[in-house]
Amino acid sequence: MAKISRRTRNYPQTPRNTNVSMAIFKGVAVSIAVSLICAVCLSLISLISENRFIDTFLEYIMVAVTMTSIFIGSVYATKQIAAKGLLIGCAVGIIYVLFSLGIGIELGQEQISWLMLGNKFAAGSLAGALGGFIGVNL
Repeated sequence: MAKISRRTRNYPQTPRNTNVSMAIFKGVAVSIAVSLICAVCLSLISLISENRFIDTFLEYIMVAVTMTSIFIGSVYATKQIAAKGLLIGCAVGIIYVLFSLGIGIELGQEQISWLMLGNKFAAGSLAGALGGFIGVNL
């Protein structure tokens, strides 16, 4: 009678960085860098051209830049770890929002409402979770 052998496949293991806090820090740094680059580009476009489109919709454009930068930072962080994508992505989003709120409070003297805070934290954590989910699967 023939013996059935089950062979295990030896896939090459990719080296995984197990330092989660360092990956989150790098993801936040990448997010901040992307935001700064986009803000400089938008300001240069606004200064050079007489385009009223950017001035009219600048608030919405900056929200899109913020969500995109959180997404890119989360993908970067979770690609290094290759696990725990939702948690790392949410952490990157929440830390980025805390950082941007701190800068915003220092520079502007506007009143902050609880609804606005909740909205920013929800959007940041969702963008981070989506980036983390995609970063693990890349």
